[in-house]
Amino acid sequence: MTPDLREKILSEYYWQHHRHLSKAVDNELKNFGKALIIDCHSYPSVPLRRDLDKNPNRPDFNIGTDPYHTPKELIDLSVSFFKEAGYTLGIDWPYKGSIVPLEHYHKNKNVQTIMLEINRGLYLNEPCNEKSESYLKVKEITQLFIKTIKSSL
Repeated sequence: MTPDLREKILSEYYWQHHRHLSKAVDNELKNFGKALIIDCHSYPSVPLRRDLDKNPNRPDFNIGTDPYHTPKELIDLSVSFFKEAGYTLGIDWPYKGSIVPLEHYHKNKNVQTIMLEINRGLYLNEPCNEKSESYLKVKEITQLFIKTIKSSL
């Protein structure tokens, strides 16, 4: 990546995204006194070359946590939810952490965060990335998980 391309990506995407996230968190704090960030991603079923953890036995779902901003109750709820739904769950494995705006990072416990990562092998025909027959089921489980953690607050 060239320095010019890096600067373009930072200015046109990265910093804009973080400004919007900070504003959304501030609005939640102003309106409700608390904010929950659900940081959603997916990961390939087979580790990438750049992945530090090369273990091919990856869980169906992964939650990433922050020791300050992710309450134990949220972790316990996640473990129970995915176990009852019949899925495997990694906690901070194969990926860890979750996003928090810098102005609140390790300063405001009313800003809570959890990262939800979904193994692409659950809902895609890899490597062509076409939706598999399980796509709608995984979408439904994901929506139910988000609804469950939101209602637990």
